[in-house]
Formats: sequence, structure tokens, C-alpha cells
Amino acid sequence: MGFIDLLLARVCRLCDAPVNADLDLCPPCQGSLPWNRLPCRSCAAPLPAGSGLCRQCALKPPPFQRTIAPLLFEDAVPRLIHAIKFGKGYSQAKLLSRLLGDAVAAAGDPLPNLLVPVPLTRGRIVHRGHNQAILLAAPLARRFGIPLKRKAARRIGRTAPQRGQSRAARARSVRGAFKANLPLAGTVAIVDDVMTTGATTAELASVLLEAGADEVVVWAAARVG
Repeated sequence: MGFIDLLLARVCRLCDAPVNADLDLCPPCQGSLPWNRLPCRSCAAPLPAGSGLCRQCALKPPPFQRTIAPLLFEDAVPRLIHAIKFGKGYSQAKLLSRLLGDAVAAAGDPLPNLLVPVPLTRGRIVHRGHNQAILLAAPLARRFGIPLKRKAARRIGRTAPQRGQSRAARARSVRGAFKANLPLAGTVAIVDDVMTTGATTAELASVLLEAGADEVVVWAAARVG
């Protein structure tokens, strides 16, 4: 292999082993990913075998109809998402978007009419240099031919950090955090990197429904178990 070949060689995004496939994952690393094999149909929380809805969604259905989240937020996945959020992890974003798109295609659901990435505050975008949800959503829009509405909604103010908060506290912290910028119609898919309790997506989904969306689904790269 010559010098130019070495520069252009594709490597696994987890172990740096050479790869020939277009996924940028070697077979062992792909097989070791924490796949979300038995998710709640509504919120994608991992469930025991044979279950359809988690207890939370059965007792209080969220405003979104369906969540697709192919990975669990554990093992190597936090490292991939951290690279997207806080670095120049464009290759990691491409990889996770590809895995998310594969899960969407495998689900066989009707495709939404619009993709809406979860908005960030202006200050957070300036600090990071990008919105990681847009990095995931843009390849999905191209792959499925769905319009991407980056400014369909905006984030109002800055919410307190949610790490360590209870489900109820998270819901309170994001109440009123979003506002729609334009009227909507049809099915809208919210795109995000990680879904934790679903409080953020539920708040945004409610805003999108109020703006005219017929229904909302969620596409997230990973789900916290």
C-alpha cells in the first residue's frame, strides 16, 4: 500500500482497524455495539422479552407516537456521541446517522413529511460550533428524500443541566423551552442524538403538534436504559 493509499484508507471509528465497507466499523466492533433489541414501541426504553410498551408509556402515553433508537447509551456509544457534541466528530455523526437510518428502513414505518432536529440555544451552538442533531439529521434527509426544517422550532432560554435529575424534574426543567417558528402539517420526525427520559422530546413534540403537525415520531441514535 502506497502513501496516498494510507492517507485514504478507511479505519474503524472505534478501534482504528482497517475496513473495506462503507460503514467505518470493523465486524467485531459492529457486533459488540449495544443494540437496543427489545425497545418500547413508544419511547424505545429497553424492555424484557415479549413486552410492547413500557409501564410509563402504558400509564401516560407521550405526545409522540413512536421512537426509533437503535443503540443503547453504553459501552462505546457515549464516546461516539461525545465526539459529535464536543469535537469535530463528523465521521462519527455520519456513522451514527447511517445506523439510525438502517433502523428506520428496517422498521418499515411510513416515512415522515419533515425532519426537525432538536434545537439548541444560540449560546450552546456558538460554544460547540454546531448542533449535533443537525449533523445526524442532514444525512437522513438526503437518504430518504425528506425535507429538513432546521428552524421549525427554536429553544427559548437555557435549561438547567438534567444530569442526575428525576423524570419529573427533567419534565419541569424543559417546560416552555421550545417555540415553533412556522406552521406544520403531516408527520414530523424529531431527530436527536440521545434520548434519556423523553422529557425534552415530549416537550418539543407538544409544541410541534400545537403548530399543526398531525403526529410526531422520534428518531434518536441512542437511548438511555
